[in-house]
Amino acid sequence: MQNYPQQKEWVRQQFTRTAAVFGDYAVASRVGEAEHLARLVRAGARDRAVDLACGPGTLALRFARHVLWICGFDLTPAILDRARRSAAAENLRNIDFALGDAQSLPFPDASLDLAVISYSLHHMPDPARVIAEMARIVKPGGRVGVLDIIVPEDSQAAALNNHIERLRDTSHTRTLPKSELASLFQAHALRILAAETQYHAHPFDHWMMVAGWKPGDAPYTQARRALEETIPDDAAGFHPRLSPAKPAMNAASAATAMPELYIDNTVLFLAGEKV
Repeated sequence: MQNYPQQKEWVRQQFTRTAAVFGDYAVASRVGEAEHLARLVRAGARDRAVDLACGPGTLALRFARHVLWICGFDLTPAILDRARRSAAAENLRNIDFALGDAQSLPFPDASLDLAVISYSLHHMPDPARVIAEMARIVKPGGRVGVLDIIVPEDSQAAALNNHIERLRDTSHTRTLPKSELASLFQAHALRILAAETQYHAHPFDHWMMVAGWKPGDAPYTQARRALEETIPDDAAGFHPRLSPAKPAMNAASAATAMPELYIDNTVLFLAGEKV
């Protein structure tokens, strides 16, 4: 396991640096995903809920429309400020925000109806502890929902996938395979209600941009090179592919234009009920 205080600092630095660009992207583009997870965990008008590692409010801002009350809980003050501004702009009065660590929650045992988390377990040194905490704080019959990227079940492909993710984002720890997440639910008395996989295509440039990088930056160059090396056999499970470069604006840009690189993130929606 990585040094935990250092890992928390890396997460704070990454999401302070990208609070605006990542926040704009996540809130605008993940509405459908948030609504789908709300359906899978059966979010209802009497539910009290928490969105862990809430970031800019990716889930919390949508769940607030379905539940009695929700708390957005995150480690990074800058991204929480972004979420608060969005909630105020949308006049959401049943949402609060709190600063804290998803691996050690301040909520009493069996005190909430819903606990959800999105695109964050791969930043956690101990994702098993997060799932345990989510299971602890929901009531019997309460629901837990996870929305996150996953890696192939093959260990070598998973290791390479995580290596490329860390080139892109130093706050990345480890993306889990579907089987490991399902096992964590079962280990904490969470009966699986739904497990759905989707593939989300991204232009490489945009994928790097929301992580705070642009062409010419060292992380951009290293990640692109590593991904292109996997094109022949999809060795990391990103399904990378090239398409012709965009038309050049002038002769100078034509000389340096690169083909467009696209990747797929494999995304899991996992919903469970506490028995």
